[in-house]
Amino acid sequence: MNSLAKTSSPPAPTSPFGAVPPSLHVASGEGVFARDFGAPGVNLQLLQADVEGGFFAVRIRFAPGTLLPPHKHTGCVHALTLCGEWTYLEYADSPPNRAGSYLYEPPGAVHTLKVADHVEGYTDVVFVIEGAMLILGDAGNVVAVLDAGSHARDWPAALTDQGSPVPQIIAGGRIGYAIPR
Repeated sequence: MNSLAKTSSPPAPTSPFGAVPPSLHVASGEGVFARDFGAPGVNLQLLQADVEGGFFAVRIRFAPGTLLPPHKHTGCVHALTLCGEWTYLEYADSPPNRAGSYLYEPPGAVHTLKVADHVEGYTDVVFVIEGAMLILGDAGNVVAVLDAGSHARDWPAALTDQGSPVPQIIAGGRIGYAIPR
């Protein structure tokens, strides 16, 4: 008996809206970044925006010394630092995030992201953000809401304004998973 028996591939998963692909891929290393997206020194590449699922994934290349405004998240955040260094000003006892570090943020924590001034080049981080990012004003009031919908709308517009092509991203939810053009 042959120990290398033929096996068939499992059937593709389906949803009420059709077949679900086994995986989707965005070549982030080849992607286009919106320059100064929302703040100086923030160069953002949108990887996924699932409006109905309530999450988005971005790759951000921060210029040295970049300071984001204070903010909090309504859901959890996962961050993987590819290179560079950053911290939260409010948490001096927390170690800096450097190449290879993974950070989990629970919902509701207020923080101010600060990129190290001494970094050569840029700090490169992939964030997966559930829910919304609430930008806070001086009095702690919400002055802006950033979420999957705002990124899906504003990122292509920023690329168009800077004269860059708008690449495909992963979208999903009730509409079915796809890489829209």
